[in-house]
Amino acid sequence: MTITILYCLCIPVNMQNGLSPRMSKSTVAILAVIEVMLSGLTGASLSVEPGQSIQSVIDSASPGQIIEVQNGTFYERINITKTLTLKGVGKPIIDAGGKGSAITISARGSTLLGFTATGSGKDVSDAGIRVLSDGNIIKNNTAVKNNNYGILLYYVDKNTVFWNMATENKNGGFLLIHSNNNQVWGNYASMNGDGISLKTSRGNTINANNLTRNNMGINISNIDLSESVTASGKGVTIQYASSSQSTPYNLEMSSTTSPPGTNILYQNSLQDNGQNAFDDGYNQWYNDMAGNHYGDYDSREQGCKDRNRDGICDSSYSIPGGSNEDQLPKASLDAILSYKSKGLMGTELKMDQRNYLPGSDINVKYAAPNNFSGWVGVMETGQTKGRASQEEALTFQNMAGSSGMLQLKAPANNGSYTLRMYNAASSEEMVSVDFSVAIPSIAVIPASVKTCEQITVSYAEAPGYENDWIGMYRSGSSDTDPITRQYLNGNANGTVILDAPDEGSYDFRIFENDSYTRLAISDSVDVKAYSGTKVVASPTHVAPGGIVTVTYWGAPSSGTGMIGMYGMNRPDKFPVEKRLIGSKNCGRLTWRLPSSPGQYDFRMFYSDITSAGQGAYQLLGQTDVVTVS
Repeated sequence: MTITILYCLCIPVNMQNGLSPRMSKSTVAILAVIEVMLSGLTGASLSVEPGQSIQSVIDSASPGQIIEVQNGTFYERINITKTLTLKGVGKPIIDAGGKGSAITISARGSTLLGFTATGSGKDVSDAGIRVLSDGNIIKNNTAVKNNNYGILLYYVDKNTVFWNMATENKNGGFLLIHSNNNQVWGNYASMNGDGISLKTSRGNTINANNLTRNNMGINISNIDLSESVTASGKGVTIQYASSSQSTPYNLEMSSTTSPPGTNILYQNSLQDNGQNAFDDGYNQWYNDMAGNHYGDYDSREQGCKDRNRDGICDSSYSIPGGSNEDQLPKASLDAILSYKSKGLMGTELKMDQRNYLPGSDINVKYAAPNNFSGWVGVMETGQTKGRASQEEALTFQNMAGSSGMLQLKAPANNGSYTLRMYNAASSEEMVSVDFSVAIPSIAVIPASVKTCEQITVSYAEAPGYENDWIGMYRSGSSDTDPITRQYLNGNANGTVILDAPDEGSYDFRIFENDSYTRLAISDSVDVKAYSGTKVVASPTHVAPGGIVTVTYWGAPSSGTGMIGMYGMNRPDKFPVEKRLIGSKNCGRLTWRLPSSPGQYDFRMFYSDITSAGQGAYQLLGQTDVVTVS
């Protein structure tokens, strides 16, 4: 156990004869005790030089002492059998010689700091560092080339394992077996079997570890699945007291996170592993603020999109092995929609949008080798590729450094252009990316519709941001008051289909990148009420279990409207499924058809059916037949 005592002895400058008149006798007594304690601790350190036996010094030490081991290689297997601080100076090497464990911690409350453990045996209980007791601190050690695991926690609780490195260990870097409420954070594991492995271990915090090039990044298995924790709770707070070797590390979990006993894993980096994660139990792979960073799920190509640019994927990441999900997986910059191109010598140009207004700013990110000198220019699309001078560019800007941001001007005329990077020394073209200059437009058809009929909105030359959007508005209303809106998902040209709302006059407007910067507005569309009743199902032929959309008009203005799904020739009172639609004049419902082949239709009723099933049905409309086959 290491004790650090901080105190301040404040003595007035007019103190004479060694005693302040304002210092009480009790204060003097307390300071005397502290000085005795400090002097005792200072004299408690023991030193081990190369050639000496570390174990012999451990055996002769008193509990609470500090043993400093000097830099060198020690061919022995040591066992900390009493509460001690074992501190390596210059990362001394403990080599087990291929048998047993290099370092074993048997006494609780010990600290192991700054060692290299190697050469352990192949038995299941062998490790570079083997922990067999509770409440220890294992900090800033290296476990390398061990024949089983680098660092092993075996049937132990409340240990703190941080800032350690485990590399090239045969079966894994870090292993917890039946070990609960430990903290494993800030460690590095590479080129092992598993980076971090938990077997039937509960309530552990696995946080901010860097796991790369392992066969498996994090591997959690429950040998006895009945031990999985399912109890609910309002959260826990885990805090470990500080010492001279470690600072407090707090974990706070809200009532919306995990029940006590669940392992929690977050802010770990899992990159370039054979498989990043596996978990067949019930654990939480995120906290309230962040999840983990997965090398196979952080870009758009891998399914991770970061529409709001908060650094978190918009959708969760499923952990193989069970039903666990990381709801806050980290997104890379490649999760943000951009237009980029890679070229010679690792050069790169990247733009956030594809189309620009005439004369608008073009923000360009660039990357190039160190000590590269170059420039980026806007060129006509027909400009010959290869070498060019700055005089040939419509506009240009010199690069400053190997990476950065440039701001150029879009040409004043509509058309297609190319952004190109050139080597200043050779005038050679390194990389290029195309863009357009155009004014966005939006149009709608038809000009007059009935309520709940569909309106087709066509748009062209949108900027190309993922968050460009189209909104439906009552004619004359403010841009900040849309009735409905739909994102364009980076498409510069296309169509969207929207349902006509209530009676009135409406228009459609296109905006840039989730803002209210309006780019274009359509002509007005006149929406009129539908007179009469009608029910339409689409499509009319689906596979078993397929989806059908039912659109209805003319629901009763009072009473209760109902739509039912029926097998052909089935009586009105016996629907396969029914849904209430209230008194809304029109609307849409989505239905899943039965899995058995057959023919079905949908019928709309005015109904005054009671909860007991008594009453009358008045048929208002019926669809064509929908065939399931």
